[in-house]
Amino acid sequence: MSYRIYNGTQLLGDVNNKSTGINGLLPATSYQLGVTNYNGNRESSKATINVKTRGIRLIIPTSLTVNSTITLNYQEYSLGLVPIGTEPAGMFGGGNKRNIQAKVISVDNGKSTVELLEPLESSSTVSIGGTNLLKKTSNDWKTWTGTGWANQTLDAGSIDLEPGTYTFRAEIDNTGNTQRGVHSELYVDSEKTFLDQIAKSYTQTFVNAGSKGYVTTIFTIDRALTDVRIRPHTAVNSAIPSTVTIKWRREKLEKGTIATDWSPAPEDTQYIVDNTQMNRLQDGSFAAFNGYRAIYFRQ
Repeated sequence: MSYRIYNGTQLLGDVNNKSTGINGLLPATSYQLGVTNYNGNRESSKATINVKTRGIRLIIPTSLTVNSTITLNYQEYSLGLVPIGTEPAGMFGGGNKRNIQAKVISVDNGKSTVELLEPLESSSTVSIGGTNLLKKTSNDWKTWTGTGWANQTLDAGSIDLEPGTYTFRAEIDNTGNTQRGVHSELYVDSEKTFLDQIAKSYTQTFVNAGSKGYVTTIFTIDRALTDVRIRPHTAVNSAIPSTVTIKWRREKLEKGTIATDWSPAPEDTQYIVDNTQMNRLQDGSFAAFNGYRAIYFRQ
């Protein structure tokens, strides 16, 4: 017996456990979530629940009144965040301006935590599964072409990991390689060694030459690690004068032993990251930045 999870009428997937996590929900947004029993042939009626996610929270280094509502100013391409002369046409000095209402949740030691009462984002990737710890992953194929060892580091860069068990999975197109299989290689830059040399346990799968599929690596570490990098790797002897082409996408590193469907990291979907502290500017206002996006509070 399994359970089918729905977002409205959208089937998110099947799970075998009586509890699961739903990833990729927008903040300050209402959802109707549903669940049915499913035995592979027949499905029960759907039980539903209406929920609303909490909003993004920001920390403003000033004392405000708890439970009061304040107005924040949001804009894109704020002057100073992009070089003068490179702003999109019509957006010089800041475009897409709008006011955002926020509620003061708490005040502690001269710092106020406020919660946005509406989402900044306009779309989301809703899926069942854990949080993706890798940034800058996508549904688009990336390509490596060369000879010998394919050791291209993923665009996600380095990450820090606390003790625990993790699962990495990525989709691989290895049809352009007629020599060897492809797997994922995890290298710990801070310790100048591969993760399988220091992990408490480490298992991995391959995608054979000339085929497509997923590579999966499950590992357990008993101490914190810094500067861990993930690379797609093909074991082709450098003496073989052949060109290797591999493609990969949907990279996901999550806690636990189950590889769930790809979803982007929260940092890649949120305009402003949760619990960001706003900084005081010279004019006495406060601001938080994320790339070309900015949100201000002016008393």
